[in-house]
Amino acid sequence: MAVVYAREAALPVDDYIDVVGHSALGATRPINDRDRIAAMIEGADLIITARLDGRCVGLARCLTDFAWVAYCGDLAVHDDFQGRGIGKGLLEACREHLGDGVGMGLLSVPGAVGFYDKHGPSVDLHPYGHAYFMNRKRGV
Repeated sequence: MAVVYAREAALPVDDYIDVVGHSALGATRPINDRDRIAAMIEGADLIITARLDGRCVGLARCLTDFAWVAYCGDLAVHDDFQGRGIGKGLLEACREHLGDGVGMGLLSVPGAVGFYDKHGPSVDLHPYGHAYFMNRKRGV
């Protein structure tokens, strides 16, 4: 069965929790706070899902103006489905929906750096020496 990539504005909270909770991002996201996850989904400008036989196995959640820049806040593939090109497919689907005139930035969790080193250049995603992050004042 082929993986289907699609824009999905109303991603179910349970799908987000299942995918992200079973990925390198799980420990860095508030997966036990359903209301906060719902707000994160609602506030996203672009959500791309990867579905296999209807099951959400990967997702990209972005904030963007659709004119100049996008920030991919979440790029996750369920642990059981990694190594099948789904992460790369999500990045390609983001590019398709954003268009060639929109740049996209993201921060990698340490456990996913190898993915970006391997696949980043093939989707025109390049490292920029240093990235900075201001920690949240509450929880994860």
